[in-house]
Amino acid sequence: MIGRFCAILGGIALTWTSVAFGLLLFSARTHGRPGIREAKGKVLRIEQALNQYSLDRGRCPAKRANLIEGGYLREKDLVDPWGRAIEYLCSDNEVRVYSAGPDGVAGTCDDVKNEH
Repeated sequence: MIGRFCAILGGIALTWTSVAFGLLLFSARTHGRPGIREAKGKVLRIEQALNQYSLDRGRCPAKRANLIEGGYLREKDLVDPWGRAIEYLCSDNEVRVYSAGPDGVAGTCDDVKNEH
């Protein structure tokens, strides 16, 4: 009876160890990649700049240069850590900002975007 109980506990411990290891690997693959944290910060700054621009001027900027010329962002703020432009969509109803992430392909699991 005790042997069976120990075997069950061992199985439970092994299962939880496997789950924890899987979560650790997933976290390392998505959040531990170089540049992800920097990209998230830039996406947030761009979102804030777009919202502030819209509040100040009553409309979204017509082009990226408006954000720079108006002092809302610097040119380097609009480039992700992998050297590509961070894209955005600004309308009366929503602001979406995203980087294609390390792989450079939009719409894949490594994209960095504002999540609201």
